[in-house]
Amino acid sequence: MADNLVQSHDAILVHVVNGVAHAAVNLGDNTETNNLALARIFEKTNLYLAAMSLRRDCFSPNPPTVGFVKDFHNMFVRFCQMVDAGTKPDNMERLETMHVTNERRMFQRYPVRYWDVKNTYCSRYIELMLQALSNLAQMSDNVWENDWSEVSAKEFKKLPREAYRLMCVELFGVSVSDSVKVFDDKAPFFLTQEHFDKYNVSVTIPNVEWVTHPTIGSIPTEDEVRNVLTPKIPVAPGVVENNPNSPARVAEANAQASPQIVT
Repeated sequence: MADNLVQSHDAILVHVVNGVAHAAVNLGDNTETNNLALARIFEKTNLYLAAMSLRRDCFSPNPPTVGFVKDFHNMFVRFCQMVDAGTKPDNMERLETMHVTNERRMFQRYPVRYWDVKNTYCSRYIELMLQALSNLAQMSDNVWENDWSEVSAKEFKKLPREAYRLMCVELFGVSVSDSVKVFDDKAPFFLTQEHFDKYNVSVTIPNVEWVTHPTIGSIPTEDEVRNVLTPKIPVAPGVVENNPNSPARVAEANAQASPQIVT
């Protein structure tokens, strides 16, 4: 279980919910952050991904429907917007607080269907996004309160961009030369309404209905999903950083304690 062990690796974790194996973002020993803006990106994207992993597309072997690719497109665009909003170039001062200390908080994770996803397209895109969130949580900009550098922003976007690029090439037929512009920071490539209007994977991708079948009965109802998405995945209790009695946390608490009144 993802919440019982101190991890010695950074690979995607298994988290069992109601007897079904879900994926959990591996935080390693970086379970907390000072950067509430990064925590917001992490948690919103994780929640979007969890909801997307429950779509019917994930449990059918045939290429995703236009509804799924639109959802993934929207999640990717939103992710990039949130990253861009907190990016500071090197010649701009960071938003450092002088008299206020940001609350150290644990990353809140949501379980994502991944291990039993039958659609190889969906599985690959979900995999890259889970890895991206793990990468984001372990970057050094988590020690800052509100923003991050341009170098870090590029690193945050790297894996989501690759997932988006794959989708553009594999499902929309975008040329490789155009798709690599997804990585362009000044004029990045995004799918347009025209691309979605012309979405037609049946022209280039063979139908595999004759050798495979969808996973019937594995898609939860709205009421069942509520029990999965509402509780957050607890972090590893054995990580020293989470122990309030560890030397580092005791020193931190003492440093933040109210000064004694001298009479």
